[in-house]
Amino acid sequence: MIKIEKLYKRFGELEVLKGIDLALEKGKTAVIIGPSGSGKTTLLRCLNLLEIPDNGKITLGKIATEFTPQTKRKSREIMAFRKQTGMVFQSYNLFPHLTALENIMEGQVVVLKRSKGEARKKAMTLLEKVGLGDRGDMYPHQLSGGQQQRIGIARAMAMDPEVLLFDEPTSALDPELVGEVLKVMKDLANEGMTMVIVTHEMKFAQDVADQVIFMDQGIVMEKGTPDEVFEKSTNQRLMQFLNKVSVR
Repeated sequence: MIKIEKLYKRFGELEVLKGIDLALEKGKTAVIIGPSGSGKTTLLRCLNLLEIPDNGKITLGKIATEFTPQTKRKSREIMAFRKQTGMVFQSYNLFPHLTALENIMEGQVVVLKRSKGEARKKAMTLLEKVGLGDRGDMYPHQLSGGQQQRIGIARAMAMDPEVLLFDEPTSALDPELVGEVLKVMKDLANEGMTMVIVTHEMKFAQDVADQVIFMDQGIVMEKGTPDEVFEKSTNQRLMQFLNKVSVR
């Protein structure tokens, strides 16, 4: 489903990704953990080409894309690749002038060229799915952070992506609102949605992930099942990191 080979990315003199190799099967959930500045978010942004890698290869579904410093990507190639992914950001990024329902409809109408009637029907179904069927006419400022993030998840799902990408989806939330967002994500995992999640929620990673990936200083230092990573690993850097974070 997803295969990353020898992926490199630098910003000026700073090399952020240093030859990443990863694979994820369709219908599985990969959770990426690691300290701030380890390259987690950059890797996620490379997966939907919000950042263009300098070198390497990404295979997503049936599309394989190679990158070199000389490669110039056409906008339609980037869009075709990006359509396979849905991105959920830590800061929600909802359109403030649109209702919850309209936020979920917008991409369907503009990008997928669905009729407004079809887009509305899909949006209503997804609002129910994330537990907000009665909030469709509300604007973002009328919703809690957890509700806004659930709208963000519904908006990403509305595009029928092959894979959902989550960039620290609970980091901007008050602690009491985290659970409602994680529940939606757990439900998606149980339904077989392919997901790549960057998070600091270690208990969530233990409960939901099929594969846990520990990154530090731009490389993958450890990967495996939650049991292999959290319970059986002897990697000193990983153990040092886990001792500093809450594994509830």
